[in-house]
Amino acid sequence: MKKTLRQLSIVALFGAASLAHASEFKEIRIATEAGYPPFEYVAPSGELQGFNIDIGNEICKRLEAECVWIDQSFDSLIPGLQARKFDLANSTMTATDARRKVIDFSVPMYIVASRLVAHKDKPLEPTVESLKGLRIAVQQGTTMESYARKEWAPKGVQVISYPSYTNAFTDLAAGRVDASFQEAPNAIDGFLKKPEGADFALTGDTIKDSAILNEPIAIGIRKGNKKLKAAVDQTIQAMLEDGTIQSFSEKYFEPNIIELPSSH
Repeated sequence: MKKTLRQLSIVALFGAASLAHASEFKEIRIATEAGYPPFEYVAPSGELQGFNIDIGNEICKRLEAECVWIDQSFDSLIPGLQARKFDLANSTMTATDARRKVIDFSVPMYIVASRLVAHKDKPLEPTVESLKGLRIAVQQGTTMESYARKEWAPKGVQVISYPSYTNAFTDLAAGRVDASFQEAPNAIDGFLKKPEGADFALTGDTIKDSAILNEPIAIGIRKGNKKLKAAVDQTIQAMLEDGTIQSFSEKYFEPNIIELPSSH
């Protein structure tokens, strides 16, 4: 997978028309759905924090631009980009083929595994045989929802969509759903490390034979915004090569939770 990520980065970089100078960008408006720790969340101080927030702030710093963060629901990020409400969508968004039809993406930043979470006495697997008849929580607009509705729902699995995983975890703890399906780091930081998640755990294998669940995470950019895309692409690549994104990942994740593109 590292080779694939590296190839994608090279294609995206050399596909850019021309690189804009940092001074061209006085302000960059970045939208995120700040209910997805440790990627993006609101700290007790009210400040936005997280892995993607650090990446976004560093991009703005290197481009000598002011970062203006906008907290949006995840399923409104693409429409908001298209409507020019903000310049970038940086919210653990998978660069799927379907999304590439309507927006552009930066070079790949990382890949993260999706896992089920269930009560410790329910050793579930991400298969129809294991989940048939159960209620599985997902977030609206995510690749996990797309996968679950395509692969599980037609075969007897009840897929319940929520506006955020915060709502999903509340219902999971209360027993209103049997499991949730999300990216593993969000399950750990957003639920399992909290008192209400004490009786729950990651369960089952990682799904490795699905393209949609193994595409890279990237930053969404409005189609036609070539100068900003070129600048963001070059900045992300530099941050991968100088170890900045690796350093950010060590701040938020345990080893081997996410995979970065090879810089060699």
